[in-house]
Amino acid sequence: MLTILRKTYEEMIIHCIASLPYEACGLLAGKQHITEIYKIKNIDNSSISYFMDPSEHLRAMKDIKLKNLEMIAIYHSHPYGNAFPSRKDIELAIYKVYYVIIGLKPSLKVKAFCIEDEKTEEITLRVIDDY
Repeated sequence: MLTILRKTYEEMIIHCIASLPYEACGLLAGKQHITEIYKIKNIDNSSISYFMDPSEHLRAMKDIKLKNLEMIAIYHSHPYGNAFPSRKDIELAIYKVYYVIIGLKPSLKVKAFCIEDEKTEEITLRVIDDY
């Protein structure tokens, strides 16, 4: 099970909606629960793929380390698709973290996955008000 603070969850959704028509992307960090969001520019400027701006990605990773947190998940949106990993998402899943996908249309759906060795397992995502 993956747990995220409601404030962080809502900020992630707002980022995805604000990034339309393109995919949004970023990192989610914390200790045992996700408490921090790092919104990162998608330099692909695409509605079907994302590539995190390397300098923003590095800055986020340094901040996570400085705050003694862990990168728990990578998130990105599917502006016009479902909340399920695409073939490309699966092939590019190189980090041993969770992957959160936000499907925006036809309706909002948020799902979390463990992707390893090109195998995908959906994980329960629990949104909490406080911990």
